[in-house]
Amino acid sequence: MAEVREAHLPKTGADPIPTAIYVILGGISALCVLLVAVRSIRMDDESFRFMLWNLFLAWLPLIVSMIAYQTARRLNGFLQIACSTVLGAGWLLFYPNAPYLTTDFIHMIFKPYHPESLILWYDLVVFFLFSWCGLLLGYASMRHFHAIVRLYANDSAGWLFIAAVSFLGGFGVYLGRVIRLNSWDALFSPFRLIEGIMEGLNKDAFIFTILIGTLILILYVSLYALRREPTRLKG
Repeated sequence: MAEVREAHLPKTGADPIPTAIYVILGGISALCVLLVAVRSIRMDDESFRFMLWNLFLAWLPLIVSMIAYQTARRLNGFLQIACSTVLGAGWLLFYPNAPYLTTDFIHMIFKPYHPESLILWYDLVVFFLFSWCGLLLGYASMRHFHAIVRLYANDSAGWLFIAAVSFLGGFGVYLGRVIRLNSWDALFSPFRLIEGIMEGLNKDAFIFTILIGTLILILYVSLYALRREPTRLKG
């Protein structure tokens, strides 16, 4: 077992997420903040400032997954398993906050825009950047736990984990967007969380979950495939 751990989570060496991704995520997040600030000042409209809070929440699963990955690299035995389990539960609780940013596009639907208005295209870029940042944050955090699951199991279990988390994340987004639950309800209002989950067991929730879960899964598989080393041409 020790050899398997060493193979998947080396004590030193490459993180499953290249450093460039962290830099890109930081840059996109800073640009999102800047664009919302400029819009608030120029338009005297602070209606989109809630997106900054949503962006902060979207960073939480990545932060938790980074802690979990580094912990798994440094611990062994029961303590390693216990810490990974606790951090994994916390990560799963916060994970839907990342893909949740894609649903903020709904706020553009209900705003009156003139077809030739520049603010329409400005807002479209802003919402797209927030959405893309959320999806990347979700992908990066899933990569960490994908590696951790492979530590204790195998590649097949790792991909089953990714598929399960994708659709659980889709359901979590439904609970947040439609039922209006948030991650803190699990900690401070567990009965409200249970009621919300029961309320979310319906046909609409199922379809919503499949749609968002499929989006998450396709994005993950696509970015994961792009991370593979290309085959060198001979000749």
